[in-house]
Amino acid sequence: MVQSEFQFSATASKPKTADTKPSQARPPAKTPRILTVTQVTRLIKKTLNEHLPGKILLQGEMSNCKHHVSGHLYLTLKDDNAQLVSVMWKTAAAKLKFKPADGMAVIATGRIDVYEPHGKYQFYIEKLEPVGLGALELAFRQLAEKLRTEGLFDEAAKKALRFVPRTIAIVTGEGSAALEDIRKTLQRRFPIVRKLFFPVPVQGEGTAARIAKTLQAINRRAAEWDGIDLILLARGGGSIEDLWAFNEEAVARAIHQSEIPIITGIGHEIDVTIADMAADHRAATPTAAAEMATPVLDELRQTVDQWKNRVSKSVRHTLSLSGQSLTHLAKRPLLARPLDLVRLHQQTLDQQHSGLSQGILERFRSRERQLEHSMQTLRQIEPHRAMGQARLRLTEYLSELRNRMRTSADCRTNLVKQMALRLHAHHPAASMDAGTRQLIHIQDRLQLANRLSYDRRRQGAELFAKRLENLNPRSVLRRGYSITRLKESGVILKSADQGRPGQPLLTELAGDLVLESEITKAAVPKKGKK
Repeated sequence: MVQSEFQFSATASKPKTADTKPSQARPPAKTPRILTVTQVTRLIKKTLNEHLPGKILLQGEMSNCKHHVSGHLYLTLKDDNAQLVSVMWKTAAAKLKFKPADGMAVIATGRIDVYEPHGKYQFYIEKLEPVGLGALELAFRQLAEKLRTEGLFDEAAKKALRFVPRTIAIVTGEGSAALEDIRKTLQRRFPIVRKLFFPVPVQGEGTAARIAKTLQAINRRAAEWDGIDLILLARGGGSIEDLWAFNEEAVARAIHQSEIPIITGIGHEIDVTIADMAADHRAATPTAAAEMATPVLDELRQTVDQWKNRVSKSVRHTLSLSGQSLTHLAKRPLLARPLDLVRLHQQTLDQQHSGLSQGILERFRSRERQLEHSMQTLRQIEPHRAMGQARLRLTEYLSELRNRMRTSADCRTNLVKQMALRLHAHHPAASMDAGTRQLIHIQDRLQLANRLSYDRRRQGAELFAKRLENLNPRSVLRRGYSITRLKESGVILKSADQGRPGQPLLTELAGDLVLESEITKAAVPKKGKK
């Protein structure tokens, strides 16, 4: 159409005059002038601007949707038969409440213009609305789903409220009805709570950022105000546009990151914002938020009085029972004659001491008999073979004796300590001191007797060991003697008639030396001196 209009304007002739003869031939057409590509493109752009309305409402489905790093939004609007390349500049795209995505049906408001560098026409979008849902409702659902996936609404992350808060931070509009309702409610229910007011705008541009920064500042500087137990984030009712600041992502993240519990009371009961979903607790109204934050002081006082009466009755009852128990205990013979128990334990201790001493003596006598029996056995056998075993058994006996004496002494010592503790717990301190000192004295005597008895028995055992060592044939070898045996049978030669000529011999000397020899002739008895 544009091309035909251009041709018409380029080849049009002058209007016919009255004297022009119909049969006269038409003058030859003028030759079309040559245009540049730029001129044609601009002519097309001018034609579109003149013949299309300034704003067009265009319905279609989005595809090839791309958010550029510059902030501009590039997409294609299409239906079943055609498609239109579209652009939304950064200033308009920044105002979108929802996130455009491929496949989304929308109504776009804008104008059509020519993009001269590429020679194509585009639709420049100024406003974008989803079909069916409103833009704000769609943005609400998209953000809610995103934050829910990240876990900002998880119940496990929500913080519990303090039953009796000391300081409450109130974050709402200055001079608002919500602030007045909160103040009245807190004064009626819990007037002793400390209230800190942090005014913020509750609607308009930049409101979400101001609210988020205020919540972060309260958490960061809570220690400067001697601690804050709770934050009330509140606003009165309004339309979804009025409440939109509380549906912003920045506010939801500030609430989730707060270390101080937050109660929201935004709008009316039917209004639910993303801030409510991220908060630790949500109240239907600002008044309900104040009621949730504090108990009723009068009810607390009544509860305290009731518990006070219960505790008083319990204490009086306990004191009465304790007095009866003390009276009953005072009549017992143990407390009337506490020294009887001490004397009984003293007698038992003496008997056990006598039994212990007798047992130790019997043990030593038994060991002496065993040693004597061992000595007799050693005389009948060759001592150098059994000496190692005897020394090992002797060492075991001595070790067992020491362990048993130590264990017995420890047991008696522990028994004495236990008796002392029991006596200390069951009779008056003055009488027990004398008994304790006497028990300690007995304990010292017992330990001394055990040590003396042990030393005597140890000395006796060492004496027996020395006697065994003296009887060891190897000790005799070290003094210059030797032992001669028959090599075949290992029998020690004690007389001349035990060997015969040609029979091999082994002679043991000191230092584990052995000489091998042979009998060359029969031994001749040595004549004695007259």
